[in-house]
Amino acid sequence: MTPSLPRHKLLTLIIAILLPVVGCSAGGGPAIDATRAWFQALSELDFDGVLALTCSNARVRNSIEARLDPFIDLKGALDALQGQFDFTGLKFEEKSNDGRTAVIHLSGQMELRALGQAEALEVFEDITVVNEGGTWKVCANPLNIR
Repeated sequence: MTPSLPRHKLLTLIIAILLPVVGCSAGGGPAIDATRAWFQALSELDFDGVLALTCSNARVRNSIEARLDPFIDLKGALDALQGQFDFTGLKFEEKSNDGRTAVIHLSGQMELRALGQAEALEVFEDITVVNEGGTWKVCANPLNIR
């Protein structure tokens, strides 16, 4: 059973967690592609996919798991919002890459349309991505967990 939340509280909750970290854009190398895939999995509420694209660093994984945990019970309600993210104004830029670690700069504007409301957000954030055995994985705290 999915808990019932007032519409404005559900929208606020989604924006607070998902909007600052969800995005996609075209082009880029493997580190950018991995970052985009991580955010795409998050936007699709594919929490197993998010964790599969997260590095093996225990601190990072535990932080992300803890932040996603409350959304598992709300997944049914959140699923209804898919397809309402607008990422056309969001860009990924590879700031550095030494073959083991890359820093991807996320910038621009994105918007969430849900429950008859829209919320836009300017985003300027650096995301660390690491190469683990030939596979690039997000290994920072893009969910802003301290």
